[in-house]
Amino acid sequence: MKLFYIILFILFFKTSSLYSQEDTTLYFEKDIRVDDYRIILKANNSDFFSGSISVIDKYNDTVFFREDIFTRFISDTLIDLDINGTKEFVLDLGTGVNAYDFNMLVIFDFKKSDQPLFEIHNAEIIAGTDSIPKIVSHIRFSPLYLGMGYDYSLRYIGNRLVLETDPDSSKVLQSLDVNDVDFIENLSGFKSEMDECDKLTNYISFFEQYIFQKMLLNKELEGWKFFDKYYTCPDKESARDDLKESIKHQYKYLSEMDHSFQFER
Repeated sequence: MKLFYIILFILFFKTSSLYSQEDTTLYFEKDIRVDDYRIILKANNSDFFSGSISVIDKYNDTVFFREDIFTRFISDTLIDLDINGTKEFVLDLGTGVNAYDFNMLVIFDFKKSDQPLFEIHNAEIIAGTDSIPKIVSHIRFSPLYLGMGYDYSLRYIGNRLVLETDPDSSKVLQSLDVNDVDFIENLSGFKSEMDECDKLTNYISFFEQYIFQKMLLNKELEGWKFFDKYYTCPDKESARDDLKESIKHQYKYLSEMDHSFQFER
């Protein structure tokens, strides 16, 4: 439970900081030039989701504009995500003080369109580990104080982002495997403070995360062996059935997820 209070304190601190900016830092503006385009970012640092993005072409026409889309600017980068010889433009934008949705990557490929093509939340670009850069997204479960979630990796291929499923060909995907020592320690810590068999404690989410992460690495069988060994509550069989159904739906949702930029919000 200590982690829960630490997180609450961090969220309170960040919220207080955002609203206590001095007048000289209230307004943010950045003008970025990429090829024949200008990307202009503006935000009011005293409010959440006040940020706007404008894209202006070489004729000085605004070809894209979206307001109230981000809270703060984190970074921008040019990187060849699909290794086709041309670089994509990526904005990393803070979405607010929400531990479940803390940032998003907005990806432009100006050789294909003057509109943003993709957005990926809770994400970062991992370059230099594999021959092709990867985008890793970190999903967190509720309640947050359990620290549960899973990570997945995407590749930009053709005109879409594709879920990676072969760890043998991806060091990035391999790196997302579960650390059993840390995980078992978390289980033990939870059981020392909570009644793990009380459904209100959501103990089952530990195993949901573990098995699903293993499933993403083509190691689902290892996940179920872990469940058989460490889940000792009397509802084991019904819990197994519930987990199988939940994980099946999660994987279907993730594998079919559309990462296209959301023009309507």
